[in-house]
Amino acid sequence: MSTTHTALDWHAHYEAGRDFRPLTDTEKATLTEHLTLPEDTQEAQALEVACGTGELARFLAAAGYRVDAVDWARSAVERASELASEGVVCHQIDITSGDLSSLRPAGSGYRLITMRRALAHLPDRTRTVAELAALLDEEGTLCVITPHADRHSEELRVICLDDAEINLLADGWQHAERVEAGDSTILLLRGPKSDPVAYSEKRTPKPAAMAGVAVVVTNEHGQVLLGWNPSRAVWELPAGKVEPGEAFEATAVRELGEEACLHARPESVLLLGTLCDAAHGFTRITEIARITDYTGEPTVREPELINRWEWHTPFAVRSLPQPLFTASAQALNVVWPGLLPDVPPAHHTPRPSGDVPLTFTEPATAVRLRQQLVRDLTEAGWTDTPELRRAFTTVPRHAFLPEQPLARAYVNEAVATVFDSTGRSMSSVSQPEMQAAMLRRANLRPGANVLEIGGGGYNASLIAELVGPSGSVVCVEIDPYVHARTERFLAETGYADRVRLVLGDGTQGAPGHLIPENGFDAIIVTVASNDLPWRWTSQLTEGGHLVVPLRIGGLTRAVGLRKRDSVLVSTEISPCGFVPMQGAGRWDDTPTLIGDTGYGIRWEDTPPAPLDGLDRALDAGGVGDGARRRVVRRPAAVAGHLAGRLLPDGRRSGPPGLGATAEEVRR
Repeated sequence: MSTTHTALDWHAHYEAGRDFRPLTDTEKATLTEHLTLPEDTQEAQALEVACGTGELARFLAAAGYRVDAVDWARSAVERASELASEGVVCHQIDITSGDLSSLRPAGSGYRLITMRRALAHLPDRTRTVAELAALLDEEGTLCVITPHADRHSEELRVICLDDAEINLLADGWQHAERVEAGDSTILLLRGPKSDPVAYSEKRTPKPAAMAGVAVVVTNEHGQVLLGWNPSRAVWELPAGKVEPGEAFEATAVRELGEEACLHARPESVLLLGTLCDAAHGFTRITEIARITDYTGEPTVREPELINRWEWHTPFAVRSLPQPLFTASAQALNVVWPGLLPDVPPAHHTPRPSGDVPLTFTEPATAVRLRQQLVRDLTEAGWTDTPELRRAFTTVPRHAFLPEQPLARAYVNEAVATVFDSTGRSMSSVSQPEMQAAMLRRANLRPGANVLEIGGGGYNASLIAELVGPSGSVVCVEIDPYVHARTERFLAETGYADRVRLVLGDGTQGAPGHLIPENGFDAIIVTVASNDLPWRWTSQLTEGGHLVVPLRIGGLTRAVGLRKRDSVLVSTEISPCGFVPMQGAGRWDDTPTLIGDTGYGIRWEDTPPAPLDGLDRALDAGGVGDGARRRVVRRPAAVAGHLAGRLLPDGRRSGPPGLGATAEEVRR
């Protein structure tokens, strides 16, 4: 019910000359019997709530009370004031949202508060009655007079209270006396209760949900523990139902001990969030617990449930010959996003990153393959400094590619990790040799402050190794899934406290509070860009390095730039391939088709131009197919090159040649 609407309705009611139902003889007799003041009482205060035109207020004044008469309708207060007897003061207050406590009299409170035929009109009865109770003195009485629902017609029941509502009102008082007065009920309430709220369950519910904890525990080789459930014929994580009053951490520790005889401390449990899906007509709630710190060896304790425990390489779980329990698969994909394909969906509510440290472990094979990769990069001249070799030897690349076998993770190739609906790669772990080249061009030193545009985690971890504990790394990623994936991998590998991850559009640079006082020493962009947003330059310190895969003339080149006064001066340039920029820096490279010839033209920096007649030219006879292709390719190349890049000073920059130096790109 709208209080404002009610106030306006009552204002119109009284303004039209209508009135409240007059006090009945029964009501007067009851009030006189129960509320008459003792003869020795010098003065007592009363509050009449929803006073109308003030009849009850005047009756109480005649009985010896000094009365504050309150109503929410202005016309009622005006009429009550005109008719008021000595001892009655009228006030207009919005009863349900006004400050009734402002009327508290001097001394201990009101001896009497009355509310006649009004309680059923209030939207928040319980709260309003509690506020009125707080205004009573120790011996005070709240008198509620209400039409009784059983004694009125159906259409009038909305202004009445029934027995259930009357009993509910009386529950909050130490003494409640009920008097029947014709078609109304009079409640005399004394001594408001102040006991703490009690708690009660509803009737036994129909089973509708089940809640449990799935425990993802890994050993010193980075392998995850799974148990074989013979009755269900599935592999599953250690897991179990939450006991009443039990914390999720305690459930994880208890289930791990009861099921597999592994012992952990609740403080070593990292909670990763809650999964919600449906199974067998029930809502299934699964909390994911991550543990790396434990003691003991897996032992079968409940053979009727799990008759053997085995450690599995996470990647190998992708090809288990037997089924994997769905809830376990969902939990594994939270720990290692992208590990398992086509897992039935479940809503994941992540928890804020906890401060429980995880111990990163890995198989000896991964160490060997990583060392071999570094040897190959060094022989090819890519990791040509001790610092680069140490970084590539230290950071576990496979940990950022859980969906790939170890051998594939350590090949000197880029690996796509996220695809759009058309199958185009939207995120990847870059080719190690290209990463080494870009890191070298960034001129990273211990203590440097670095901004990376584009997530994934592996490159940011390499940067963290190069700048050391005294440096800082901020990584901005626009895609929520890639951001969440990067966050998990940084936590798993121990780099979460060394890389500050931000979800946002990288064309805007870093958030202001993360920009160092003098700017970043280096900005490394790991997505292809067709421009240099001014925020990158403005956030770069004087003498700092910007390394960016820049689209020029239809080709992408990794350009190293150094900030010198008002310009960026190129230092190195080489061809490369990177996934495209998203957000404000996104461009559409969908080709404009040339009729039905099967050919098209991509427009780099300008809107598409009319292609009228070009299809007819291509279809003209007299030349061979080879010549036709040359004609087709030439306009496309020319279009790309002529578009060029329009610089702020009005000049147009063409694509520099490979190995070009001292190419100035103005801000």
